[in-house]
Amino acid sequence: MSGSQPEYPVYRSCLYVPGHQPDRIARAYDSEADAVIIDLEDAVPVSLKPLARETAATITSRPTAKPTFVRLNSMRSTLCEQDVLAVAGVGLTGVRLAKTQRVGEVRQVAKLLRQAGSSAVIHVLIETANGLEHAYRLATASPSVGMLGLGESDLRADLYASMDGATMDAARTRVIIASRAAGLPNPLQSVFPDPRDLDGLLATSLHGKQLGFIGRMAIHPSQVPVIHRVYTPQPYEIEEAMEICAAAALAEAQNQSIVINSKGKMVGPPAIANAQQTLRLASALDLVGNVT
Repeated sequence: MSGSQPEYPVYRSCLYVPGHQPDRIARAYDSEADAVIIDLEDAVPVSLKPLARETAATITSRPTAKPTFVRLNSMRSTLCEQDVLAVAGVGLTGVRLAKTQRVGEVRQVAKLLRQAGSSAVIHVLIETANGLEHAYRLATASPSVGMLGLGESDLRADLYASMDGATMDAARTRVIIASRAAGLPNPLQSVFPDPRDLDGLLATSLHGKQLGFIGRMAIHPSQVPVIHRVYTPQPYEIEEAMEICAAAALAEAQNQSIVINSKGKMVGPPAIANAQQTLRLASALDLVGNVT
């Protein structure tokens, strides 16, 4: 599956919101975020999880104003199956399966979605060393898997690692590589935990983009503009990508293996692949006309 990249929805930002707080959910839909994630897991106190599930079920029972995901409780809890069956309505874009470690967990959620008549995708959240070790197997566990993701807070605790250390970068690149090897889109970067530190958000988002992430999760609406600033293709990036792709198309038409851009520079396959992804992102965001 690792040839040409299939079409997929593009989300520069996904805003997490606790499922037991309807007012905050309403504000999330009014925000600039590309998608909303209703959280039934860590952000919800145990005593309020039934209320959060009921709230999410009501929202996903009808079409929603933005793509809507629900973060489920883990399969090792007693709540996950009830979560899936409750929220699998017409407004559900996808579920995010917390603390995934085993292929069977993914397949069970996929089965429950099918039983409910839902075409929602599954985002597999890797939050332990065990899950990270099996990233590729989890990515290919079911055709319903649409993306891998990291739950960095839990993973850092499991690895005894700092947020900005080499160990976490190794984990991030591992998930990016597993995603592409499985034919999935590049993943979205995990949340930045301090909504007041926008400079830290900017710096870590720029670093994440360099690693290969294509967007980021947010926990507060104030983070969304910074995330969009980093992950929205800029005009100069789009122009450069169009030049590279045009040169590649011309070389292919002339049966040439060497690609020379308009500035006389030789361009290799990695640069062409990056240019194609930039144009896919720009097209999906209506920043440029449809590209092939």
